[in-house]
Amino acid sequence: MTERSSLLDKLKAVHEFPGSYVFKVIGTNSPEFISRVVQAAVIVLGEPSEISISTRESSGGKHLSVTLTVEVHEAEAVLDIYELLRVVEGVRFLL
Repeated sequence: MTERSSLLDKLKAVHEFPGSYVFKVIGTNSPEFISRVVQAAVIVLGEPSEISISTRESSGGKHLSVTLTVEVHEAEAVLDIYELLRVVEGVRFLL
């Protein structure tokens, strides 16, 4: 069993598809960072209208938390989005 198939099995065991999924990405505080995070989801999902975005600045203003709530049709899309988010410039943490 590959690591990806193991992750898919675990994800399917705790989440129903299709359905909403929440990604939280913490990184550098800039408008470009928000755009890059959103673009990662759009590349996989294709429809920006299926994405709800909220942001919160850290107390010092250096970092930004971007929360994406997206409608996903299958577990594979969740892993694909995480894969793209890992390489977004400025990402410090993924939840």
